[in-house]
Amino acid sequence: MRELTEEEAHQTVAFMEKLVVGLADIGRHYPNNDDDSAWALLYMFTPKLWKEASQVRSMLFTKYNRELSEGKDLDELEKLLGDLAYRKAPTPKQLARFRENRLKKQK
Repeated sequence: MRELTEEEAHQTVAFMEKLVVGLADIGRHYPNNDDDSAWALLYMFTPKLWKEASQVRSMLFTKYNRELSEGKDLDELEKLLGDLAYRKAPTPKQLARFRENRLKKQK
């Protein structure tokens, strides 16, 4: 794996800071209000943020060796991400059930 340049490290840290602090701020302001939390997330997750996330991800991925060494089946990045539990968007049915359960808890 190659090292990040200072500029790349700053870009990555700045993006993560914006993301984590923004999510914490939403949680702090709307801890018991799912509807407002959802609107705040929609407000925060703009196409500009998605693009920035994509750019940071792409920059980080370029630091990994993507070529197979002789006798190896997986590259370095595939090994790292192999067991990662990705978050997936809920189906409409799952979302409706989740919303219903959360609204019951709020009452």
